[in-house]
Amino acid sequence: MIQHVRQLAEKFSHTEIEACIDEHIKEQSNACFVGADDTETMNVLSKASWVKHEIETGAVENLTDAMRKLAASMRAIQQTG
Repeated sequence: MIQHVRQLAEKFSHTEIEACIDEHIKEQSNACFVGADDTETMNVLSKASWVKHEIETGAVENLTDAMRKLAASMRAIQQTG
């Protein structure tokens, strides 16, 4: 899943990923990514959107830093559970 997030963040803008999320909600398909099921698709798209937003707003300097920040956020959520 993380590989897909990275690939989407490299390929699409935040706005494009958000459009794919909207498209998937409305039509159950999108032009960015299709996972094994709707849950996987939405998880990957939302994480890619978050990563790309962090980069585009200057919160992080690069994709690697954004991916690290995402992983740290995910770990913190899992620990508080």
